[in-house]
Amino acid sequence: MMDLKGEDAVGSAQKVVEDSTVVLPATNERIQWDENQSLTVVRQLDMRLLTLFTVINLFSFIDRVNIGNARLLGLEEDLGLSGIRFNIALMCLFVSYCVVELPSNILCKAVGGHIYVPALILCFGIITMLTSVVQLRGGLYACRFLLGVFEGGISPGLVFMLSLFYRRHELGVRTSIYISASSASGAFGGLLAIGLSRIPPWGLIHTWRNIFFFEGLVSIILAVAAFLTIPSGPENARFLTEYQRQVAVDRMRIDSAGTTERSRTAFRHVVQGVTTLPMIFCAFGFLFGNTCAQSFSLFSPSIISAMGYTKELAQLLSVGPYAAACAISIMVGYISDRYQSRGWVIFTTIPFGIAGMGMLEFLPASMPGAKYGALYLAAPGIYAIMPLWLAWAVNSAATPTVKAASMGFVFTVGSLGGILAPWLYLPGDAPNYRTGHAIMLAFLFGSWAMCIGLIIYVKWENRAREMGKRDKVLEGLGPQEQLELSSRHPAFRYAV
Repeated sequence: MMDLKGEDAVGSAQKVVEDSTVVLPATNERIQWDENQSLTVVRQLDMRLLTLFTVINLFSFIDRVNIGNARLLGLEEDLGLSGIRFNIALMCLFVSYCVVELPSNILCKAVGGHIYVPALILCFGIITMLTSVVQLRGGLYACRFLLGVFEGGISPGLVFMLSLFYRRHELGVRTSIYISASSASGAFGGLLAIGLSRIPPWGLIHTWRNIFFFEGLVSIILAVAAFLTIPSGPENARFLTEYQRQVAVDRMRIDSAGTTERSRTAFRHVVQGVTTLPMIFCAFGFLFGNTCAQSFSLFSPSIISAMGYTKELAQLLSVGPYAAACAISIMVGYISDRYQSRGWVIFTTIPFGIAGMGMLEFLPASMPGAKYGALYLAAPGIYAIMPLWLAWAVNSAATPTVKAASMGFVFTVGSLGGILAPWLYLPGDAPNYRTGHAIMLAFLFGSWAMCIGLIIYVKWENRAREMGKRDKVLEGLGPQEQLELSSRHPAFRYAV
């Protein structure tokens, strides 16, 4: 027999293997455990869902940041985006993106991600295609705003869907693989932009307009694939056998320590998802990191170009740092799962980003090679921590509605960084961009501080639960009411 009341329930799977029967702490219910079947289920989920989610996130991010590539290929001149008008176009997306994330994720849980997510993909694909025919900057502003409306629900929705299928100690590397699409989009998106821009003009479509048209078309095709593939939950996964579906359900019951919730979305669980202290720490840690990530993705071609490289060469040189960030993000995610730690891995990864941004800030312009090399520290240090903040947040939620609300909340707060990001690098600050680099450096220190604070809190709170100091929350509650406490149940442990 075993008990999931260890200090870090993320590591509970290590103890499950010791016996074929698992006891759920909140209910004392015994369920049969088959480790081999669990691994088989995970492999099926990786092939069918993780791969699709990663490709969806890749093109979602490409559709969002391809404006940076289009800028170097004539968009700015064609639409009259002189001065800060280009920055305004960037901000239009993030205003709507930020506003919709929390309500969108609650709607995703209520409607079902298997319907809601494909609908969002279809809509942002259409909007991306329409961007290819805009003639005035007002049309671009409108398209960017609408793109934010539909893309705002994609990332939190897909992370929420991952949390319905994967156990907590499995989410680090898989969230890293999924989010690595953001950094991969920088590498792939730059090459794709160059290739698409060289398609001969056809009608209204030419050069930078080809980027939006064809990338939007791919997104529409992905929407159809998502509708045909994504199940509503592990109990309805058609690609699993009946027994495997039961194993998939039991895996998630073990992770929640036996806590549960009614099928109908309860407002108190939404409140729990946005008010617990770990979520607040994760939200602001993600905010500081996401501001840097979004700004880097939007301006890295411009930063490299300002070092003295031609615009097309700057596009090609931007590939390397993104590729490094993608590879290191996956490696860091694997280490996080292997050692069942979120906070300590974030703590040791952020200094690489700090070192890279510090070099960009303080190295003289006469050393363009060294400044370019600094991007290979900055990009991994920024991008590798993003999926771990998300995994840490969802690891701190027990049941679906709390997970949906927490993901929506963390992404909403984090997306405020998207509103800030377009204003970090202004034309007047070129070519050294000292102000932008300094702000990025300060925000990385802010994310580091949130990490340290959350590690201290989680250690303290888990110890209090271990000593029975939180058992009083069960007083006066019936059995079902106790189970619906979700992550506030004393049997649940926050991830470290």
